Parts: sequence; C-alpha cells; structure tokens
Amino acid sequence: MSKIIVLPDNWQKPAVGVFLVTLACIGIFWETWASIVAIWLRSETYTHGFLVAPMSLWLIWIRKNSYRALKPATSFLGLFFLAVFGFIWLAADLVHVLVVAQWAVVGLLICAYWTLLGDMVMLNMLFPMLFLFLMVPFGEDFVPPLMEYTASFVVGMLRLTGISVYREGLHFTLTSGQWSVVDACSGIRYLIASVTLGAVYMYLNYSSYKKRILFMLVCVIVPIVANGFRGYMIVMIGHLSDMQLATGIDHLVYGWLFFGIVMLLVFYIGSFWQDPPQTFKVILTRSNSEIKANSSHPNLWIMLSAAILCFVIWPVSSGWMSGRQGIHADIPAHFLQSNNTKWEAVSDPDWGWEPHFRGVVAKANYFLSNGGNPVGIYMVNFGDESQGELINSQNLLAKQKNDAWRIVETSRTPLVLQEGKPVMVDETVMTNQDTNLLVWRWYRIGAKSTANSYYAKFLQLLKRLSGDTSAELLIVLYTETPPGDYQAARARIQKTVDF
Repeated sequence: MSKIIVLPDNWQKPAVGVFLVTLACIGIFWETWASIVAIWLRSETYTHGFLVAPMSLWLIWIRKNSYRALKPATSFLGLFFLAVFGFIWLAADLVHVLVVAQWAVVGLLICAYWTLLGDMVMLNMLFPMLFLFLMVPFGEDFVPPLMEYTASFVVGMLRLTGISVYREGLHFTLTSGQWSVVDACSGIRYLIASVTLGAVYMYLNYSSYKKRILFMLVCVIVPIVANGFRGYMIVMIGHLSDMQLATGIDHLVYGWLFFGIVMLLVFYIGSFWQDPPQTFKVILTRSNSEIKANSSHPNLWIMLSAAILCFVIWPVSSGWMSGRQGIHADIPAHFLQSNNTKWEAVSDPDWGWEPHFRGVVAKANYFLSNGGNPVGIYMVNFGDESQGELINSQNLLAKQKNDAWRIVETSRTPLVLQEGKPVMVDETVMTNQDTNLLVWRWYRIGAKSTANSYYAKFLQLLKRLSGDTSAELLIVLYTETPPGDYQAARARIQKTVDF
C-alpha cells in the first residue's frame, strides 16, 4: 500500500495559506502570468519554463524530512519586500517593460511565501525559491551582443584557417556562398539551458559556495565560447561540402548535438570536484517542544489578508495612473515644419527605403533640401502603446532576413539640438548595393532627447508617475551617403535639426 503523506501540525495552516496566496497572485496578476506562459508556448528558447516550478517543488520534496522540523512563522520583512516588488511591477506595467513585470510578479509570489512562512523557512528553502525566477523568459537584451560576438568569432576563425571571407555587419561571404548571423545563431538558447541545468547540478553536488560560484561561471562562459566554435564548424561544413550540408534542418541538429556533448563534458569534469553527500541540516531557532507548543499561527490569516491587499493595490494604481496619462496621439506642430529658411520641402527621392514600425498611432515623414541631397525626417507616436511600444527591440530599421537592405555599421554619434545640448544618437549605415543611407535615430520623451533605451524608459516612468501628458516620439533622420565617408552626410543631417 502507498504511504499517506501527512503534514505536521505546524505546517498544516501555513500550507493552506501558501495555496491561497498562490491562487490570489495568479488571479490578480493573470495577464502577467499568462504572458510568461505564452512565451513558453511560442518560443523554443523558453520551453524549459514549464519545468521550473515542478523542479523547485522537487528540490523541496527531496529534503522534506529536514523541513518538517521548521516552524513556519509570519514575517514583516517578507511583507516589506512584497511591497517593493509590487512597486517594481507597477513601474514596469506603466512603461510596458514586460520582462521586468514578469520578474516582479515572480518576486511577488516568493515574497508572499516569505511573508506567510517566515525568515527561517525562506532561508532554508532559499535556492528552490530563487530558482523560480528562471520561469521568466529573459535574455533578449543579450542577443545583439552575442550575435556580434558569434560573427566576429566565426570570421576570425575562418581567416585564421586561411579562408578568404568578406564581412558586412552580421553578413559574411565566402567563395562557396553567403552566411548571416541571425537570432538563432546567438547561442542564447544554449546559454539559458546551460544556466538552468547548471544551477540544479550545482545545488545538488556542491556545498561549498566557492565551488558553486565557480561552476556557474563555467556554465555561463563555456556555452558562449562553444557557440562560437559551433558557428565556425557549421560554416566549415557548409563550405567544404559546397553548401550541400549544414544549410537546412541539419544546421540545428548539429548545433544541439554539439551543445549536448559540451554540457556532458562540463558535468562530467565537474563531478571530479563534487562534495561528498552530506545530511542536509536546517537552521533552527526553536526547540521541538517550542514548535509543537506554537503551531496555532495567530498572525497567519492577518498576514495573508495583508499580502492579498498588497497584491490588489498595484493593478488598481496602474489603471488609475494610465487613465490619468491619457493618449497624446499626434505629432506636435513644431516638429512638422522647419524654421530654417535655407531648407525647403522636396518630394520623396525614392531611395527604396523608409522606416516602418508596428503599432504607430501617428506619423510624419517628409524631406528637406538646401539644394543638395535631401534629408528624410520620420517621426512616430505610439499613443498609449496599446498597439505597439515606443521602445522595443522589434523596432528594427532593417529585418535580419531582408534581402534588399543590410546594416553595414552601427555606432553612436553626437547630435547638437536647438537648445545647444549635445545628445548621443544611434547611427546606422545601411546599403542595398546601389544606395547607401546614413540613419540617425533617437527618442524624444517630453522635452528630453536620448538614444539610450533604458534612460528613455526611465523618462517615460517619470512622466507616468507625475501625470505629464506631453508627446513621446521616435525620431529617425536619414540621407544618402557615399560608402566609407560619412562626414558630409552627418553634417547635412545636423543642419536640418532645428527642434
């Protein structure tokens, strides 16, 4: 017969509280939790998220006999951090930073458990609790630098091998054919899988904090380096087979097979330094007699009510502040005409390209010239950002798989605005073989300009919290340029800026 599991008296009421607060957190922040699951379903990079919560429960389960001795007790410190994560969720929701809102909602759930179970329980279950943060689909910000690293590594290795290669941004050409580094080549999937598996392996096999930290560093560095070699080998297989191999589905098969071998080697080598099995000892502050004598939990339901109230406050506040913000869905008039009499409006030069972003509520696109090459001025307003976001990694000047236009260079350059304050803006050089365009892009949040997306989000947050309803714009200026010499184009764009 199967053995019936009975919770000790000191755990029965707290377990009910944990169940109720979990339901409350999921119900009140349903949209945020649903967005996490939607990404798990949509992206193969994050399908491991389905396993994180069960894995956390399993890590607690395997040491259940040790946890039985713990005395759950409510914690005001947990309630304080519950409020902190609630404010973080509010800030993220106001400015539509989904990944931060997702981090915050997981933090809310963990802090709710902390509030109901107490400091000692949280301390003893710290890793399984923190492991829940891996449910969040994070890592998109690492993709561009990882792509740049992969392209540089592959091209460097090819040249070291003696193979002639011409690089243009994330695209490079060999005598056998053309290659490009896209999102899937960044290695973010391998990195996230390595960190997730490595965290569990580290927790189960090492008791020394030095070993744990060192092993996790290995789990971060190895997949990044290995992905560079993976990319190099894929290109070499394609090159040596005259583009017959490693150009289709086998491309992915080779990648995952290589990653699996690398991770098996990491775990195998790591096993030589694993600590001997030790009996897991919990940290106790009370004797067993005190535990039995204090199992009524008089503050549990009060703290449960306080936690749920803390949940409710933030969505209500977000709705009120968003409604107060209103919708500024136009382009301010002073942006639509030039005060410089030397420049006049001209017709579209038909370069074959103009910016295009999804979810735009209002836009303006016009061209100015002083007798030479025209300068295109493109401004968009996303309104309340319900259809699209002003600051979003998907707002690309050219898609990675765009065969017509390619990004050749990206950098930062200073722009002097009308008020005389220099601002660093994003500079991009694009080509379609026949035409080269120099493109400057930045954000205008109220009266302030910046190309830094993080600072722009901070400016948006200040506007939301203060009730400021001024316009928030994405501005793009572009003009034709000869290849390799951009000084004249830069000067031409600078002269058109009179706002």
